[in-house]
Amino acid sequence: MIIKIPWIAPSTQNQYFASILVSSLAVIHGCAIGWTSPIIPYLKSEDTHLNAGPITPQQASWIGACLSLGAVFSIVITGIAADYFGKKVCLIALSIPAVLFWTLTYVSTNVFHLYAARTVAGFCGGGQLRIVPLFIGELAESNVRGKLGAFFPLGLNLGIFLIFVIGTYIDYFIIPFVIFPFIVAYFVLMLFLPETPQYYLKKQKEEEALKSLKYYRNCNDKDSQNLENVQNELSALKKNIQSQGKFEVNLKDFVEKKSRRGLFISIFLVFIGAFSGNFTILTYTADIVKSAGSSFKPNEAAMIIAGVQFIGIYITSLYVDKFGRKVLMSISCVGSGLFLMLLATYSYVDTNYEYEGNLGWIPIFSLSMTILMNAFGICSLPFMIVTELVPQKIREATVMICMMLITLFAFINLKVYPPLVESISFYSCMYIYGGFCLLATFVIVFVMPETKGKNLFQN
Repeated sequence: MIIKIPWIAPSTQNQYFASILVSSLAVIHGCAIGWTSPIIPYLKSEDTHLNAGPITPQQASWIGACLSLGAVFSIVITGIAADYFGKKVCLIALSIPAVLFWTLTYVSTNVFHLYAARTVAGFCGGGQLRIVPLFIGELAESNVRGKLGAFFPLGLNLGIFLIFVIGTYIDYFIIPFVIFPFIVAYFVLMLFLPETPQYYLKKQKEEEALKSLKYYRNCNDKDSQNLENVQNELSALKKNIQSQGKFEVNLKDFVEKKSRRGLFISIFLVFIGAFSGNFTILTYTADIVKSAGSSFKPNEAAMIIAGVQFIGIYITSLYVDKFGRKVLMSISCVGSGLFLMLLATYSYVDTNYEYEGNLGWIPIFSLSMTILMNAFGICSLPFMIVTELVPQKIREATVMICMMLITLFAFINLKVYPPLVESISFYSCMYIYGGFCLLATFVIVFVMPETKGKNLFQN
């Protein structure tokens, strides 16, 4: 199957198609991530379909946090499975938990069904986080790898925006039937997509590897010049895979000064990614808008916020190589911190004082700008920086550690937030998130090096 698209270079057209296809599962998972925002207020209301009636704040926190719990296990399991069965097989298999999530939400009669559903959705998302960037990275040429790699976060944020819209205007029990056709289409199309050439080479299947590379370079046997280029690229890939076997990682590799510094900054980046307020805002958007005292309707405000995040991620993908990681991360941390402080201050005044004037626009403005600033760096760049920051020998292990940690941090964050709001107030939570972001700025400016343009094979 050779794709012909006039406005994309012929050699990269199948790469675009494959990247868009695998990222379409991210759109579906984005819907699962954002599902809580329009649905939790419904589950808290007297209109809920659950037999026990409205859920409590503690139950809402478990519904939010179980997503991250499922992702922790998936990152390890799918990583092992991908090496054995291939990334394509695992990506196809991830459509099963996607279907299971929406099925469980439909048949749910108690909150434990929803806990199970969110855990299954987390398993699907963790597998994507582990496999999709690697799959795209392996099939893409270096000149389009950055653009194609941006499809995954864009897909997630598009899905969040779509579910905010769908969840606002469509009945709870109809939503799964809106999503199911897209999962089926993804499953069917993935059957025709080749595995990456790197996987075939690791399994010593050179003929299959050549066929795969020819597909992803849009090359046929009649094009002698491109065929020669493909064969040269295959030889280079083979040598690179053979050289990877020489790297044996042990604990001593992590205690070297450069490794320690890189590991510390990497862990710090994923910590800020989890505790910058981004996960909380996107998970509990409608509740947060209501708690902040906005004059906008919660679900309509949520749609605006999700749309802003999508735009922010897209802008970042265009300019990350122009301005560099350090500049964008600094802007992201300072901007997120200041707008969270503005939101917290408005909520504090609105809660404790009477005033005249129409300031109900401040919460939605603050939340939208916080999400926009987050998109410029905090939620879009950490893993890119991690791969460029640490020595090649410990790079894969460090990425795995960071993936595990960000899901654990997100679980803690999402579990603690609802009861914390009940005990110390909404504005106190926003002050804490804002403080984390502002403190992170000092680490970004004075500790983190610029990694723009670094060759990934450098140590």
